[in-house]
Amino acid sequence: MHASLPVASVLDSGRALRDILVPLLAQGAILRRPALTALADRLRADDRGLRQARRLRDRYGEGPLLLRLPGRKLALALDPDHVRRLLAETPEPFSAATSEKVGALRHFQPHAVLVTDPPLRVPRRDLNEQALDAHRPVHRSGHTMVAVITEELDRLDGTLGWNDFRALWMRITRRIVLGDAAADDEELTDLLDALRADANWAQFRRRDSTAQLRFQALLDEYVDRAEPGSLVHALPPGSAQELDAAGQVPHWLFAFDATGIALWRLLALLGSRPEYAEVIAEEARNPQGSPLLAHAGAAVQDCVRLWPTTLVVLREGVVPTEWNAGTAPAGTEFAIVSSVFHRDGEALKFADEFVPEIWLDGRADGEWPLIPFSAGPAVCPGRNVVLLTTSAAASHVVAHFDLDPDPATRSKLAGAMPATFDHSSPRIGFWRKD
Repeated sequence: MHASLPVASVLDSGRALRDILVPLLAQGAILRRPALTALADRLRADDRGLRQARRLRDRYGEGPLLLRLPGRKLALALDPDHVRRLLAETPEPFSAATSEKVGALRHFQPHAVLVTDPPLRVPRRDLNEQALDAHRPVHRSGHTMVAVITEELDRLDGTLGWNDFRALWMRITRRIVLGDAAADDEELTDLLDALRADANWAQFRRRDSTAQLRFQALLDEYVDRAEPGSLVHALPPGSAQELDAAGQVPHWLFAFDATGIALWRLLALLGSRPEYAEVIAEEARNPQGSPLLAHAGAAVQDCVRLWPTTLVVLREGVVPTEWNAGTAPAGTEFAIVSSVFHRDGEALKFADEFVPEIWLDGRADGEWPLIPFSAGPAVCPGRNVVLLTTSAAASHVVAHFDLDPDPATRSKLAGAMPATFDHSSPRIGFWRKD
């Protein structure tokens, strides 16, 4: 058996926490904290994190690099081959149900597939894939989703900030996931937000059983109703009780919030760089040439590459694992910081550029890990639903509205893309073209 993995010094472990992990956790892994995302933007936190990750890689080699933390075994993934291995070998020997994730998601989705280990993981994963039509390019209810999106986005008018847009996007989310009856159910969204805020603290915050029960009661009503055309209607009928079909739905609502963040950033970018908006608008005017809105989907994916909505991907070794540099003991948690690989200028010529075409010409499929939707057996089962909804939204907006971001946002996005982009900062004017 090899020696142990390289271990960072106490000082370097502190630097890794300070510059890489703490800023990401502070912003809110489950629900973004606006004040802290704004602070991270002002401090250019991701630039510091990228520099620190390169320094650690230069000093300690390919890793994974164990950090000196009291009572914890945490390793940073610093090599692209290791990222691919961690994702490809999920859930065994690398479980996605890490202790942090379990501690966080127990607040609002304790039976989600993300925190499920074998033997229940496979059937719960299958349930999600069936409901989300993971293996089809367009969901069976795709036409209903697009109709909801276009109807709601036609209400855009004037200058909006993130909170204004989020309110509209969550209305869209409730209609797509739960059905039209949920359109005005802001209580459900507010309860989920409160539970997600608690989840930011993982096991260090007591569960709010009152809010959890109320949220579940509201959710169960929509699942029981299973309105045709909604995602809950696509849940496989007669699912075994232990699979908790309804218990998978909170994650869909949670994921749509991250989708809205990505879309808002993309709209800010398209308004600041109209040459990209025109490509998507032309595609929208001629859908027969690109029925799946390939250019809009590529723009969404590159926006998530530039500014990942999943800040850290976690895996836990359930047994000791062998690496070129040594052995990781059982129970080691591995952290993949997406931006470390997405924005590595030493490996990617386009690291700090907005280049949607890489998702169309094959460059995104190279050896370097670009994982906007993760990868491997735990890849996001809702990837195609996300791309459908965001592509349809971006296409409809640029085809029917002139976008007018505030001057500060235009300036920020005029040249190389910033490593940190606080999604709550832009204000965008929506001026109808008709």
